[in-house]
Amino acid sequence: MANILSIQSTVLNDLVGNRAARSILQPRKHSLIEVPTIILTSHKGQKSSLQLHSNELNISKVLAKARATYKIKNSDLTIIGYLPSKNSTKHITHIIKVQRNILLDPVIGDIGVGMYVNSDVAKYFQKIFTKTKYLSANFFEWGFLNKKDINQYQFSEIVNDLKNFCSKNKSTVLIRSIPKENELINLIASVKGAWSITTPEIKFKSRYHGAGDLTTALFAHYLTQKISEKKILENLTNDIFQIISKKSKKSKFKSKSLGSL
Repeated sequence: MANILSIQSTVLNDLVGNRAARSILQPRKHSLIEVPTIILTSHKGQKSSLQLHSNELNISKVLAKARATYKIKNSDLTIIGYLPSKNSTKHITHIIKVQRNILLDPVIGDIGVGMYVNSDVAKYFQKIFTKTKYLSANFFEWGFLNKKDINQYQFSEIVNDLKNFCSKNKSTVLIRSIPKENELINLIASVKGAWSITTPEIKFKSRYHGAGDLTTALFAHYLTQKISEKKILENLTNDIFQIISKKSKKSKFKSKSLGSL
């Protein structure tokens, strides 16, 4: 299987960040190399979480040591996720110049929560999201990156923006969890076309942390499998729905084409 570099939060508890990537990618036999952007005792949604090594953590130095130890190639698929501060963005700018095969998960915020990074980090993601080969964003994040009001963002406009973005930037983009009448829509697009898939919205008693990180890890896995974007969308949607719904059998959701680009 593939070498995959994961540059995300390292959390001692909760299935998020690098821990979420590990839970998905290691059982699928990938060689996962983890680099922390921050170290937390627990997900930041937990009020008692303790943040360690924020501005002091030299991400570039950790990556340099990892490259020497694990013989990381410039072409290895590289996930970039949660960034805690403006200081961390300086390291990511350098990394993007070196690692050419970037899968960006712009951790900015979500519907019902709002923005959960500072404005410097959010604006940084707005600056770099067009420069990466792959993008995995939830609906809130996609709207923010494109400077759109998600309360007025019609589905047809989302699809049109997605197609234009992929055509212009030669990117493959996954948009997660677009709400529509007690259902959720996932979209994927590349220069080859665009597809959608709809699932029921699961009503949790408390917020489910880590679904986006798990989905991004599944996206990374299927990007290494040399299958169509349509199949990637179906596979990862069925996988993540099974994980978060805790069903014993995998659902069989099918995607539909939204027309070629």
